[in-house]
Amino acid sequence: MDEYNFSFTMEELLTPKEAGKLLGVSTRTIQRWDKEGLIRVIRTPKGRRRIPKSEVLRLLKEKLNDRRAVIYARVSSQRQNRDGNLKRQKERLLKFAEENNYEVVKVFQDVASGINDRRKNFWKMLSYVKENGIPYVIVEFPDRLTRFGLSFVEKLLEEYGAKLVVAEKKMSKDKMEELVEDLITIITSFTARIYGARSQKFKKVKKLLEEELEGS
Repeated sequence: MDEYNFSFTMEELLTPKEAGKLLGVSTRTIQRWDKEGLIRVIRTPKGRRRIPKSEVLRLLKEKLNDRRAVIYARVSSQRQNRDGNLKRQKERLLKFAEENNYEVVKVFQDVASGINDRRKNFWKMLSYVKENGIPYVIVEFPDRLTRFGLSFVEKLLEEYGAKLVVAEKKMSKDKMEELVEDLITIITSFTARIYGARSQKFKKVKKLLEEELEGS
């Protein structure tokens, strides 16, 4: 952060909000970059942050040239993993990244429901993006990240200075199957709470759901 007489500068100065809008990040990210010494900031006589326009242009140029990305792939079940769905998903994403000039630095994957908020590699991916300033996260479909609360995850990525890139626009044939599996996960969870995980009623319902899934 530069300390000099604010009144003598002839360069256009931007507020953190204005700079963040141009850079595609939040005001909080600008403040964090200032604390970490990643952006040149000066202070007004009243101590307010101002960012020289030349600094914003410098960062924009760097951002345009920075094509680093991570891939996040997910399938809902071990059955889909055994069938090769996860492997093919990663192959499609790597091909997409190559065709669109992204530099893939790491691939993260999970075999878990999209409603599971304890996915180990999902959280590892977010930490990696934050710690390494990765500008892009590539997924095949938005629900690969999460079934619910996507706007929250996108906001979190924005706080980290990253953008979500969705490779596919059309629904795949496996989408309905995965949705059924996630719904079954929800039903199983609620049934366990109602009847108790050790009760015969719960075991009967769980067996019926598993048979339905196997037959789908």
